[in-house]
Amino acid sequence: MRMRFYLLLIPYVILSSCVQTKQNEVSGIEVFLEDYYRIMSDRDWVKYKTFFIDNASLTTIWQTESDSVPGIFSVSIDEFIDQTPQGPDSQPIFEERMISHEITVKGNLAQAWVKYEAKFGMDENLMQWKGYDHFSLIRFKDEWRIVSIVYESIEK
Repeated sequence: MRMRFYLLLIPYVILSSCVQTKQNEVSGIEVFLEDYYRIMSDRDWVKYKTFFIDNASLTTIWQTESDSVPGIFSVSIDEFIDQTPQGPDSQPIFEERMISHEITVKGNLAQAWVKYEAKFGMDENLMQWKGYDHFSLIRFKDEWRIVSIVYESIEK
């Protein structure tokens, strides 16, 4: 009887260990994402770049004033940072904050769907909106890095 109890206990111990490991991985990515949004809102572009692999991409649907229809707009992380004087750095207020997230981890790969809220402009002319960021992440040498972000504004 005692042997049977131990045989039944083994799968439980193994399973609970796996669940705890997954929860730790998700918690680690939550912290990574919170840091990501904080550093971006601080506009520390040198530190911001360390979240990404070389040649990571940022992609969205965009329509400039001269475009007759929207198109897919994709830039590398270096191009994004080079354009910050015309974007985030062009106004005194720039902030993005994570509202909610869904994170999935499979080995050294992860994806995160993040709903965010953003503020941009000046006190007297402040734009605010919400949107989604979809992160593709890879873990290398025990550190998570962003491979790509696909994003879209959903509410103004």
